[in-house]
Amino acid sequence: MLRNNNQKVISRMAERSLKSNRRRTAILLLAIVLSVFMLFSVFTVGITYYKMFQLQNVRMSGAKFDAILYGLTDEQREMCETDPDITKTGICAVAGAIQATEYDDTVSVGLMWADDTFWKDMKAPARKWMKGNYPKAEREILVTEQALEACGTPDLTVGDTLTAQYIDGTGQEKTSEFQISGIWDGYGDQEVFYVSEAFYRQCGYQLSDAASGRYHIDFQQKFMTAKEQEAFIESLDLGKQQRLFYTVGTGESIPIFLGLCGIALVTCFCAYLLIYNILYLSISGNVRYYGLLQTIGMTGRQIYGLLRRQMALLGSVGILAGLALGSGVSFFLIPSIVQFLGVRQEGIGKIQVTFHPAVFLLTFLLAAVTLWIGSRKPARMAVAISPIEALGYRPSYGRKKSSRTAKGKLLWRMALEQLKKDKKKSMVITLSLAAGLSVFLCLITLIQSQGPRTYVSTYMDVDMTIENDTMKKEDHDQWRDILTDSFLGEIRDDPQVKEVHPVLVSEIMIPWEPEVADVWMREMYATWMYEPYEENVEEYKEHPENFGTFLVGIDETDFAQMQKGLGKEIDREDFLSGKTCVLYRDNLDFTAEDFAGKSITCAEYGKGENIRSFEIAGLTDESYYIGPMLGMPPAVIVSQKAVEEWNVSPYVSKVSIRYQEAYDEAAEQDMIALMEDSPDAKDFSYASKIHEAENVKDAQGNMMEVGIGVAAILALIGILNYVNTVLGNVQSRQTELAVLESIGMTDRQR
Repeated sequence: MLRNNNQKVISRMAERSLKSNRRRTAILLLAIVLSVFMLFSVFTVGITYYKMFQLQNVRMSGAKFDAILYGLTDEQREMCETDPDITKTGICAVAGAIQATEYDDTVSVGLMWADDTFWKDMKAPARKWMKGNYPKAEREILVTEQALEACGTPDLTVGDTLTAQYIDGTGQEKTSEFQISGIWDGYGDQEVFYVSEAFYRQCGYQLSDAASGRYHIDFQQKFMTAKEQEAFIESLDLGKQQRLFYTVGTGESIPIFLGLCGIALVTCFCAYLLIYNILYLSISGNVRYYGLLQTIGMTGRQIYGLLRRQMALLGSVGILAGLALGSGVSFFLIPSIVQFLGVRQEGIGKIQVTFHPAVFLLTFLLAAVTLWIGSRKPARMAVAISPIEALGYRPSYGRKKSSRTAKGKLLWRMALEQLKKDKKKSMVITLSLAAGLSVFLCLITLIQSQGPRTYVSTYMDVDMTIENDTMKKEDHDQWRDILTDSFLGEIRDDPQVKEVHPVLVSEIMIPWEPEVADVWMREMYATWMYEPYEENVEEYKEHPENFGTFLVGIDETDFAQMQKGLGKEIDREDFLSGKTCVLYRDNLDFTAEDFAGKSITCAEYGKGENIRSFEIAGLTDESYYIGPMLGMPPAVIVSQKAVEEWNVSPYVSKVSIRYQEAYDEAAEQDMIALMEDSPDAKDFSYASKIHEAENVKDAQGNMMEVGIGVAAILALIGILNYVNTVLGNVQSRQTELAVLESIGMTDRQR
């Protein structure tokens, strides 16, 4: 057969073929539009979601950084400042803590100094507003409204003075008058006063102190593997007291990014299945047409060119329409959808979808490649058809099998037989729907994992924890038992309260002995102290009362929760009966095996003759059990029964509360009112799961709303994808359906 060069004729045939088969053309065009729409929406809104995730991490951390180093040497600072992979470094160091004001004697507000890089660059994304200036003079402070309220002075403003008692780096208590140079509001720790560099230089702390120096590092590389993180830590040659921690964003950036890439790949797969299936159905329905074209002199290459031109025409129109539709939905419909669903929070602001020109190019390229790959096999199938085969062509459904009339509903059996006739077609339709649903399910899981409740870290998932702040004072004579039985009884009597779990504490001594106490104190001094243990070991032996700690008593419910984090099973009955105890590890380099079979001896504070020993059953890292303050000897956690039987004048230091319904605001208000009505109202502090969840929502901004918008789009696309595929399948079976109608099948049965 001679080859005819009829390119113009082929172009006209491609246009006429599309016009003459408008229904099939419309189905194919819709498939392309949906594919482009899927890709553009996933890329645009996915990038928006990822940026919102990064913004959330900045707000939760209180500044923009990737890692924080506790304690800083001059060599480490020089190394980081000359490292080309580090864009900026900033310092925010502890300078002391406010302990009391003339209006409240149980204040817990930190004093921090921030250098220019940290405050002006790293802290800027986490600030909402600021009035005044950062402190320059030695007695100037920068405050927040929350910190002023904690001091009992909520009405102070810029220019006012505040007299406060504070403790510096040497442990000395001092009283000074501070002038407010500025007020700010934003994200991160709010109960902090920022001080000047001049104040920090005389506060007794140094940047090399792990208890003070906070060196914030922002890397140029935003995706760091665990191996790269470990390599950087090793390069710093950290001292025993130093610690380096990476932010959540740095640790989770790669999984989140790979997750979004996976969603994009599955979306491309959905688009491929959609285009391939529609083209396959279209060509299989026109086998005779393509076969007979060869009888008039058209070569296989020209038939391939005909199909390629059809795809080019459909692709150009479909891609442009898909980009336009995706732009409209991403930038206009998503905000409307989430507002209609009622999930937009006050104060978050208008939802802003991130736009990047590269998204258009990437979507165009992926759509074009998907269209080309999806059309190759159907086009080869059309080229392979000979004129003789085309004349007698009937769809091939594999090997025919004889069958007898079976029992059961006829329509269901016919539907099942149709699925079995062309297993490949059925598989493509099923895969198309399954892929779309998989993307939807993955995204919903991702959204839920980033929900505010996931970030709420209140211990035991309780709704509120109330603490006795008088026990945070250095002077033990000022301790008062304000969480009395009557106060706890009022909490229990509230019908909206389900559980109440008080924690008993009593100050104790750990007498020196070589097996446990000496081993513990040596590691404690090596890890946290700046003087050698040998200088104080004799004092510890002779005066253990100078090294006090706490005996902490917990109930059965608290024990069950603590057990989950121990990493080993300990005998419940032995613990509850008072035979065994658990020690708070305090980040020391110990394991439970180091103290296996050993006992710790405890003595009532100031009364060395009142002694009791407990067998050490394990170590815990849960700071909820450290008591009001952390001593150098270990905090000893036992059952409440053990504390009560050993008469050592216990206090209730804190109480955790669980409501009948989680996040019950009415119950929350009852608890707050109970504290406010108490004569000791200023001596209470509390942590609320509701407040923490609100802070997380505020930090997340529009992230959850954007995620819901993406999920809604994918759900719609999945449905349209399946409907479009089924329509194409029905269109290819018009002859078969007509035969069924001729033998009496009704429209409803079809």
